[in-house]
Amino acid sequence: MGGGRGQKAGGPAAISWSVFVSFNPSQTMSEPELAEITERQAAEQRAWQGAAAEGYPAECLGKEFLVMPGIFPPREDSRLLIESLEIKPGDVVLDLGTGSGVLAVFAALKGAGKVIAVDWNEDAVENAKLNAEKHGVETVVEARVSNVFSAIGATEIFDVIVANLPARNKPAPDLVSAAQWDTGYQAHKTFFATAQNHLQAGGKIFMVTANYPEIADLIKLAEQVGLKVDLAAEKAMPDGDPRIYYALVMTPA
Repeated sequence: MGGGRGQKAGGPAAISWSVFVSFNPSQTMSEPELAEITERQAAEQRAWQGAAAEGYPAECLGKEFLVMPGIFPPREDSRLLIESLEIKPGDVVLDLGTGSGVLAVFAALKGAGKVIAVDWNEDAVENAKLNAEKHGVETVVEARVSNVFSAIGATEIFDVIVANLPARNKPAPDLVSAAQWDTGYQAHKTFFATAQNHLQAGGKIFMVTANYPEIADLIKLAEQVGLKVDLAAEKAMPDGDPRIYYALVMTPA
């Protein structure tokens, strides 16, 4: 994909395509916008923690998912990533940071032969199992508790790795906030240091992020380990939300 991208009406300047070659920090959210998003995210985390014990329904691309208390629900970034996923019949897929299991379920529905869905939150792993059963893909989706790759065997190799990691480098005091905030950017550092050890030759990594300042760190970490980063899709949020989500596809350079 070539060419720059203009400013989004009513929002911040969109990151031009050149961001993936030479990043311009002025194209990310401003400090007031980041403060606004922090307030929104803190309120969301409180709402997730206060959800009914039996969970609540959440729609994603025409399908209903059950979201249990304290679990990251399907959102616009999830939808953008799902729509960007390239799954061939029989592919072995790793869904890292599965949350409610929405990405794992859609990977299975797209034809994956096996999906390993992992999360560092044990409640999320149980939630992913429930949604795999709900959509009839429980024989395809295996959910595990894992801190990034800690529960992935050294010989386990994947055709596709999909990761919706917490995009902001902020201290996360609990597992709920850790769905959105990556303390010290440690999950990202571990991910990029290890991911290619588990990627099949010719395999692809799909990630989603937003126009946070940390996007520069993400791209730098990817390039340092020899990954080529391409933009698969983007979506600006409506109603004054300053976020622009980016679905990225990465391949060994």
